[in-house]
Amino acid sequence: MSRPRVLIIDDEPSNLGLLRQILKEEYNLFFAKGGEEGLAAVGRHEPALIMLDVRMPDMDGYEVCRRLKADPAHAGIPVLFITASDNADSESQGFEAGGVDYIYKPVCPSTVRARVRNHLSLVRLDQLECSYRTAIVMLSEAGHYNDTDTGVHIWRMAAYARALADAAGWSPEQSDLLGLAAPMHDMGKIGIPDHILKKPGPLTEEEWIIMRSHPRIGYEILRRSDAPHLSHGGGDCPAPPREMGRLRLSRRRDRRGDPRGVADRGHRRRL
Repeated sequence: MSRPRVLIIDDEPSNLGLLRQILKEEYNLFFAKGGEEGLAAVGRHEPALIMLDVRMPDMDGYEVCRRLKADPAHAGIPVLFITASDNADSESQGFEAGGVDYIYKPVCPSTVRARVRNHLSLVRLDQLECSYRTAIVMLSEAGHYNDTDTGVHIWRMAAYARALADAAGWSPEQSDLLGLAAPMHDMGKIGIPDHILKKPGPLTEEEWIIMRSHPRIGYEILRRSDAPHLSHGGGDCPAPPREMGRLRLSRRRDRRGDPRGVADRGHRRRL
């Protein structure tokens, strides 16, 4: 596995040399001796993290950070400010500019290593979260690959799920997880034969039995996952998303309940 890239921007060669000694064993290091040079180096090296001196002659670190955060392509890169000042106003200015942490001079090697390591761990967690979400979107769309009738429906369900969760008083995190899981409510249709799924006319009783099995199929696909997006909404979430897929089967004509025996009451239109 390649080592994370860290860009260090500082006009003092002695500071660059010290940080090189502290971090060279764990990271691929790149260096810039001023703000303009640093901004150019960001696009050239695509670092995972930037260490940025506050006081530089051509452009101070706050302005460098503001420009970086104004660039959508690089706004997500965490910036650690390096400074000799522990002034509270200076700290506030750095956080307002978009920095995530401070390292104070004279630097302590163990502190530098710990803070760089911690913030890179957060970057990896964000990347993992993005991968989870991408996989879930792909999984949801795969479940409807042969069902031309429900392509847009799954994303409407995601929006409805978030709205209902918000109205029920769920936390933003729980609502987001439910909205992410909702598109998978019909993913069990991947196990329904095409001649039933795409049948233009009414289904027979035997075909309805097969069609009504798709919540169980979806549950069996998802139930082994420990990912919160698939297994549980987190915290005090009333029901795990993978369980909710089994509670009710949306359908157009049949109103006799789903594989768990939950009886529909009154006419339910497909959302």
